[in-house]
Formats: sequence, C-alpha cells, structure tokens
Amino acid sequence: MIWRKSWAGLLVVIVIAAIFRLWWIDSLPPGFHLDESFEGLEAWRILTDPAYRPLFLTGNFGVPPVNAYANALMFSLFSLFGREAGPTAMRTTAALFGTLGVAATWAAATELRRLDAARLTAAFPLFAAALLATMRWHIHFSRMGIEPILVTLEVATALWLLLRGRRTGSKLAWAGCGVVLALGIYTYQAAWLLPLAIAAAWLILWWQDGALSPAAQAHAEKRRGWRFVRGGAIAAMTAGVLLLPLAIFFFEHPALFILRPAQIVTTGAAAATHQSLSESALAYLLMFVRRVQAGALDPRRNIPGVAALNLWQAIPFWLGVGVALWRIRRPATSILLAALVVMLLPGVLSEYAPHYHRVLGAAAPVALLGGIGLDWIWRWGRAGRGARGDETAPLRPARLAW
Repeated sequence: MIWRKSWAGLLVVIVIAAIFRLWWIDSLPPGFHLDESFEGLEAWRILTDPAYRPLFLTGNFGVPPVNAYANALMFSLFSLFGREAGPTAMRTTAALFGTLGVAATWAAATELRRLDAARLTAAFPLFAAALLATMRWHIHFSRMGIEPILVTLEVATALWLLLRGRRTGSKLAWAGCGVVLALGIYTYQAAWLLPLAIAAAWLILWWQDGALSPAAQAHAEKRRGWRFVRGGAIAAMTAGVLLLPLAIFFFEHPALFILRPAQIVTTGAAAATHQSLSESALAYLLMFVRRVQAGALDPRRNIPGVAALNLWQAIPFWLGVGVALWRIRRPATSILLAALVVMLLPGVLSEYAPHYHRVLGAAAPVALLGGIGLDWIWRWGRAGRGARGDETAPLRPARLAW
C-alpha cells in the first residue's frame, strides 16, 4: 500500500511539473535570444547535414553539443507530426528535461532515504520532488531552449546511480553513473564540476564505511568495501573512455577549452563586474533569501532581482541546511552539502553574481535539502500528534527530530 501511494504521489508531482513547464510554451517567455538562436541553427544543421557531427560547437565562444543534438531530435519529431522545427520545439525539449529532472530528484531522494531510513520518512522523496516541480528558478529554465536545464537532471541522476550502485553493487548502475558524468562534460561548462561533486560524494561514502567498520572487520564487510571501490573505478573508467574523443579535440584546439571560462572568470582585469570571490559567494547565499534585489537582474534569467526561492521554499531549504549541518557526520546529508557547494562554484568563480543559469545544477541539492527541511517538520508534527493521542507515550523530540 505504501509503495502504491508513493508512485501515485510521484505521478501527481510529475503531472504538476509538466503543466508548469509546458503550459503556453509557445508564447512564454516572450522573445528568443541569441543563445537559443545559435543552438537552434546548430541543431538544424545537425539534422539536415549528415556530415556535421560536432564534438564541440565552436561558435558563440564554444558550446558543448548535447542540447543541440537533443533539439535536432525534437525538430525531427515535430516535423514528423507536421509541426514547425523552431523555438517551440526547442523549448519543449527543455520542458522535457526539466520534468525528467523532477523524476530524477525523486529517485535520488529515494536512495538517500534508504541510506538514512532512521531519520528520513517515506514522504521525503515526494517533498524533494514537489519542491523542484514548483521552483520558479527551475521552471524558468525549463522553458528556454538552452542547455543549463540538463545539468539539474544530470546531478540528480548521477547521485541516484552512485547511491544505487553502492547499495546494490550493480555494475550497470556504476557504468550508468560514468555515462552521466561524461554526458555532463558534453553538456555545459558549468557541469564540468559535476565529476568533482560525485567524487566528493564517493569519498564521503568511502570514509563513512571505513569509520563505521572496525579494523578487524568481517569478511562480508571487506567484500562490500572492495565492491564499492570497484564500482567507483567502473564509473571513472566509463567516463574516461567516453570523454576520450573530446579530450583529443581539446588537445588539438586548446584555445577553445579555456576560451569561455577565461572570459567569465571573476578575478582579473577582463572581469566585467570586478566582484571579489567573497562578494560573489555572498551573492549566491543571498539568492536563497527572500529579499529585494537578491536575485539575478537580467530579465532573460529571472524576474529582475527576485530571489531563487519563494518564502515557502526558502524556509524548508534553510531548515534543511541547518538539519544537514547538525547531521554533518551522516553521509545522506553531508553529500548534499558537498554537492550544493560544488555546483555553486561555477557561479562564484565567474562574473555577474548571482547568475542563475550557471548554477542551475545546484537546484537538485537545493530541492533535496528543502525536502529534508519539510521532512523534519513532518516528523515533528507526527511526533506531536502521537504525544497528544497517548498521554502516557514518552516524547523524545530531540531523537525524533534529529
């Protein structure tokens, strides 16, 4: 019965996410900007020119190609059903990736709940997915034909596969994690830090396993530890093999590898805003605080100045951050804090902070931390109801809450 309710709840969340991302997709947001136009033309060329199969798009200061290939496929599907290959098709692609990101966040939350079942309830995955489904920050880029929306999907999927590989020992899950890591490199420069986030999560899990096991651990525990190391090696080797063609391309064209990062780096005379690292980092903290002029000012990326989270999302997010810091020694929460910090780094290290689409990969850990906050409130409420229902039942708020 619980299994059925969970799937029914997920279906409701997915439907809501799809409605928010597809409703009036042909007219909202208005206009079509340069980045979308460039990738649309590249997608059309990929579709119509069999000889054109780029590993990296050399125009527009260098753009990884995954979104262009996805749009080429969507153009083909739209044409098949008599629709026009153009802006609406591209934004439908983004809406699809945004909706899949909600499902992937639910999957990652499910594995996190298995990792810490004593402190996370069965409602936690739905809380996390619902937060992302209704997050205006994520919805905004789910309706634009550019690649940052893919990063949220890749962060959540890689985390899900990492945790599933650790739990089940599945070589397929580990290899899939490697595929997603490589896909991130082919997707967007901000996703080039995704392997660092997953490596940090792997190290946290590896350290935790070692810390919990005595020196003279049982043979079964040793075997599990070896299986975990082997799984990490499978993921790393899979990603390495898939990235070899791109590595060769960058070896032959080194200027393209550093062109865009060098243009947007925070420090140096070339920086447009001359923000210090501390000022940039503060801007990314404030983007999660409901206040005037906390968010991105560019109307292409945000309602100018509005924070990334509304009040009812910011409260559980910051509560979740507090709970995660309290439980910092537990891997289910320390992994999310590490992922949040790493996926915010592309913005902290670049100009125009806060720049919403450079840090969109952080939307997945933000939703998961918000889910932890909501789950804490849920557990606290259930504990209170239980105490009121049975006056003789002992109430241990600290244990139930933390």
